[in-house]
Amino acid sequence: MDSKTPTVVALIPARAGSKRVPGKNIRRLKGHPLIAYTIAAATQSQVFSAVIVSTDSEEVADIARYYNAEVPFLRPPEYATDKSPDIEWIDYTLRRLSDMGRQFDCFSILRPTSPCRQPHTIQRAWQGFLAQANQVDSLRAVEKCQQHPGKMWVLKGSLMKPLLEQNTFQLGNSQVNHNLQPPNLQPSTPQPSTPQPSTPQPSTPQPSTLQPPTPQTPWHSTPYQALPEVYVQNASLEIAWSKVVLKEYTIAGKVIMPFITHDHEGLDINDLKDWWYLEYLIAQGEAHLPMVSQKPI
Repeated sequence: MDSKTPTVVALIPARAGSKRVPGKNIRRLKGHPLIAYTIAAATQSQVFSAVIVSTDSEEVADIARYYNAEVPFLRPPEYATDKSPDIEWIDYTLRRLSDMGRQFDCFSILRPTSPCRQPHTIQRAWQGFLAQANQVDSLRAVEKCQQHPGKMWVLKGSLMKPLLEQNTFQLGNSQVNHNLQPPNLQPSTPQPSTPQPSTPQPSTPQPSTLQPPTPQTPWHSTPYQALPEVYVQNASLEIAWSKVVLKEYTIAGKVIMPFITHDHEGLDINDLKDWWYLEYLIAQGEAHLPMVSQKPI
């Protein structure tokens, strides 16, 4: 990558349909539609060459424009169902923009359902991406998981098995085997070998025949603090080179760097319970929304 800073466009997905929280993207939170906070954070970060909302709704488009985002075209209905993968609308959007003579080196997905993402959150992520931009395809926001997969189960008829099984005898973050294996991958059974007559036999057992000195403690019976650190993605933000979409038809590529969110930056609203929890956090002064300069629409 040369010394020229790559251009980046903010893409804010806001389709009209939402089954768990009807009208979620434009539902009022502290006076403003939910989407207003993501538009405000994107605009105030001064990172983006353009802030574009992708929606299939004229109502959402009008609200987005009021809060100073662009909606140059509507998303086709076939890319706006509750099962539509992100790659469809992102590929469509980048290609439509390119047809209009607007090409961007990178894009960032900023979902309205993470309203506590601040302008400085975006700035921090962008600087992190730029620092490794010639080595990675994308950046994705993650946070340490609260429900560890080592304590999750899959049902097998009337029984169940751990989702993950480890292949180690001692646990602890400094000793754990981080090569997580699903339970259906059974370790291969060593085949006995027939020594050649001319080969002297060892007087001590080889490492492959040694038995573990202590029984293995399963992860589901291990304290959370002793389990390997595992991170889960959140909806706060993603950044990637546009070429991973246009050439590889993927939104992340193969080499992905983490962006660890702090506090409530990655809080995601998926249902009414999440909405009520966020309102509580705001009322208690524990969570904060970006400042929106416009009067409520």
